[in-house]
Amino acid sequence: MSLEVRPARPEEMPEVVRIVSRELGMSLDSFGGMNPDWTLCGIVDGEVATTYAAWPLQIRYNGRAIPMAGVTWVATHPAHRRKGHLRAIVRRHFEQLHEEGRVAMAALHPAAAAIYRRYGYGTITERRTYRFDPRDLVFAHPRDVPGRIREADPDEELGLLVDIYRRYREGRNALIHRGRAMWLAGPLAAPPPGLRNVVLVYEEAGQALGYVVFHHGPGLVRHGAGPNNLMRIQDFFALAPNATRALWRAMASYDAVGEITWNNAGPDDPLPHMLVEPRMLNPAVRDGIMARLVSVDRALELRPYPTDTEVTFRLADDFCPWNTGEWSLSTGGEGGSMRRADGERIDATLAPDTLAQIAWGFLRPSVAWRAGLLEVDDESVLDRWDDAFRTAYPPHEMEHTW
Repeated sequence: MSLEVRPARPEEMPEVVRIVSRELGMSLDSFGGMNPDWTLCGIVDGEVATTYAAWPLQIRYNGRAIPMAGVTWVATHPAHRRKGHLRAIVRRHFEQLHEEGRVAMAALHPAAAAIYRRYGYGTITERRTYRFDPRDLVFAHPRDVPGRIREADPDEELGLLVDIYRRYREGRNALIHRGRAMWLAGPLAAPPPGLRNVVLVYEEAGQALGYVVFHHGPGLVRHGAGPNNLMRIQDFFALAPNATRALWRAMASYDAVGEITWNNAGPDDPLPHMLVEPRMLNPAVRDGIMARLVSVDRALELRPYPTDTEVTFRLADDFCPWNTGEWSLSTGGEGGSMRRADGERIDATLAPDTLAQIAWGFLRPSVAWRAGLLEVDDESVLDRWDDAFRTAYPPHEMEHTW
C-alpha cells in the first residue's frame, strides 16, 4: 500500500470532514469553510487515510502582520496509524512552503506537544486560566470610573467589536487577524444549551474602549448552598485601565453567578495585580500554540527588533535541511538581515524548536541556556541575545477556531 500525498478533491471533502470529526471528537457542524486546495491528505488505495490542512492566516509578529500557515484538521484513520503518514505530509507541506517562498512559518494548536516537537515546532504561547467566585473579586485600590457599561448586540455591532480588537492588536505579538467567519465560529458562536451569550461594552467620552463576551446561565454543580449560575468568558479586550476595571466589576456584580471562568488570560493580564487576594483567582497555566520556522532566513528577517546588533548561531535541522548551517542575523529597526556565516565565530548552537520560541519572545535566550537548550562558549553573549530578541509584548493568542 503506497501513500499518495495530495490535496483532497472536492468529492473527497465529506470523507475528510467525517474522519476529522470522528478522530477529534467534534460535531460535523464544527467544520466548514475549508478550500480543498488548502488540504494536504494522505491517500492509500484511493481512500483518505490521513487528513491535514492549513488556513492562510495573518498573525502579529512582534507588532508586524505576517502571513502564516495555520495548520489544522490533522487526523488519521485508525487503520493507518503509526505508519509515518503524518511525517510524510508535514515534510511535503514544509517543502512546498519553502519552495513557494510566500510563507515562512507555520503554527498550530497541538493535541499533544510531543507530536509536533519532532517536526521542529516549539511552544510560543501560554494559556492562563482563572476560576473564581465573583465575591472574591475585591480591588486593592477601588475607585470609580467615568464611563459606562452597556450591553451590545453582536449582530448589529460586530463592527464595534472588530474595531476594538484591531486597535488592541496593533503592536501585539501572536494575535491573529480575524475574519468574519472566525468571529462567528469563535467568540460569538452560539453558547451551549441553557446558556445565553452576553456582550458588554465599556464606553467613555463617547468612545468604546473595551468589551467582554461571556456565556451565562445555570449549570454550576455545588456541594452546598450558594448561587448555581456560571459565567464563561469567551473574549475580553480592554484598551484602557478604566475599561479593564469597569468590565470586571460588571461581571462580578452578577449575584446569581457562583463561578467565573476565563480559560485564556494573557501572560501580562493586569487582573492579579488589581486584587486584594490574587490567589483567589486559582490561576493555572498550560501551553498554547506552537510555531515552526519553516524558512529560517525569511522568518527571522520578518520581525522587528528593538536593538541594532548581530548574533550568530549554528542550527541543525534534519526535518528542513535547507535551514541547517551557520547563520548571522543583523538586527535593527523594522527587520533583520540574514546571511550564511560559514567559518565565522559562532555565538550559540540550538535546535529549531528553541529558535522558534526565542524568535517569538516566549523564551529568553538566557533562560534557554539555563535549560540546556542553547549552547554557548562565552556566556557574555547571552545579554546581547536577550536584548536582540526582546519583544514589546509577550506572545498571546486568543483563538480556538483553527
